[in-house]
Amino acid sequence: MSQENVEIVRGAFEAFNRGDVDAVVADFAPDCEYIPSGAIPGRADVSRGPEGYKRWVSWLRDEFDNTHVQIHELIDAGDHVLVTLTARGRGKQSGVEASWHLWNVWTLRDGKVVHGQGFTAREEALQAAGLSE
Repeated sequence: MSQENVEIVRGAFEAFNRGDVDAVVADFAPDCEYIPSGAIPGRADVSRGPEGYKRWVSWLRDEFDNTHVQIHELIDAGDHVLVTLTARGRGKQSGVEASWHLWNVWTLRDGKVVHGQGFTAREEALQAAGLSE
């Protein structure tokens, strides 16, 4: 099941890059939650449920043009998938190109995303995924 989990997470990020928000959350459990890393100013609140995550994505697209996520690494950790990524966008108000190097840990059960959390430090993400350097 864990390779399937990796593919589910990969597919969600690919859908994000296509701008298909419904496909991003297609495999989210109704009670899932996402805790952002806090690296992106102005948006540190927890998203609950697929609709909550869709609001998070909509907010990003409202604030930034050309939003894109580049995945550097997907690590299979059983029920967890660790993602190393760079998120990019251009501020709509400032016109400034911004990028954040982040780590996400996604937890899946029975093929559904039940929890996601963003991190700004690799060590914290590894620990959350039950891994070590």
